[in-house]
Amino acid sequence: MSTFTPRNDLIERTIELAQKGWGATHPNPMVGALIVEHGMVVAEGWHQQAGGPHAEVVALQNLGRKPEDGAEMYVSLEPCSSTGRTPPCTSAILNAGIKKVVVCAIDPDSRHAGHGLDLLREHGVDVLLAPPELGERAARLNFIFNQYVITGRPLIALKMATSLNGMVAERAGYPSRVTGDAARADVMHWRRLFPAICVGSGTVIADDPVLTARLPEGDWCPVRIIVDSSLDSLFQSFHPRRVYTDQYKDRTIVLTTARGMANIECINRAQELGIRVIELASGDDGRVSTAAIRQTLVDLELCGMYCEGGPALARSLLGAEEIDYVFHYQSNKTFSSPEALHGPDLKNLNIGHALNQVFGEDQLTHGFL
Repeated sequence: MSTFTPRNDLIERTIELAQKGWGATHPNPMVGALIVEHGMVVAEGWHQQAGGPHAEVVALQNLGRKPEDGAEMYVSLEPCSSTGRTPPCTSAILNAGIKKVVVCAIDPDSRHAGHGLDLLREHGVDVLLAPPELGERAARLNFIFNQYVITGRPLIALKMATSLNGMVAERAGYPSRVTGDAARADVMHWRRLFPAICVGSGTVIADDPVLTARLPEGDWCPVRIIVDSSLDSLFQSFHPRRVYTDQYKDRTIVLTTARGMANIECINRAQELGIRVIELASGDDGRVSTAAIRQTLVDLELCGMYCEGGPALARSLLGAEEIDYVFHYQSNKTFSSPEALHGPDLKNLNIGHALNQVFGEDQLTHGFL
């Protein structure tokens, strides 16, 4: 039986450390670790990018010496026990002589799930799990990774901002400010997490978005996926859209159909701009097949995508049950104009274990479908 009691404040600290890798570790999970001697934290670390050293190794490197006898390690995710791009973290822990390890969450990857804990215990390490509520927090942090390694399916999330009466714009074809500054800043936070972002051609034409994460520490651009069955958004001669002309245009990919590929003028325009165009199958409605979108993410080795609509693409993905996770921002505004644009019906979605956050006068509800 274990002779030491884990400290919740240190468990929470590993989750904080893991978040320092927010959006930078795909397809790996975010992980934080720390080392404790005589009740004091003497070293910390987190996984910074795929292919780089894992959190446990970084913490040991930052310590800069062999841990003292009785040292404890806290880690937000079960240490890996097999060799990938880097050696297994279980070996690093054992070689360092650490005999007490606290783990927040079990790794869902079948190569490691429970094996890391068993291996450490077989070598005399006292391994304890965090309380369930903290373990759940640590696990949920990696919800994109979790789905990807368990199912092999990239996670597709839908983000929609609606008025109190379910509208997404005061007038079709024109950008509208639905939510306040705090909610819009939160959107940037989530954009930074996902490796890809997606909108339909109508949004590109109407809003001319840049689809970057604009954060205090600087801008970051995910892979920008534009779903455009006819390539109409590529040829806006009076005002070329920024996703096709800005400094990040090499991160823009257009998904189209045979109809779009037959639009020679737009194909030539894409080649001139250096924009990659991928032909996908079309559905019965002549638009890009929603199932083909997910397969394209697999082909591009993208483990998750943040879809910001518009409403036509959102309805299509929801109707085909291709949405895994929903972010619904609801403002307290009401758009009563007859020209207001209806969004998809989100109120009747069955969001499991939903999380709710308030941003000024706006509310975010998010969770798995």
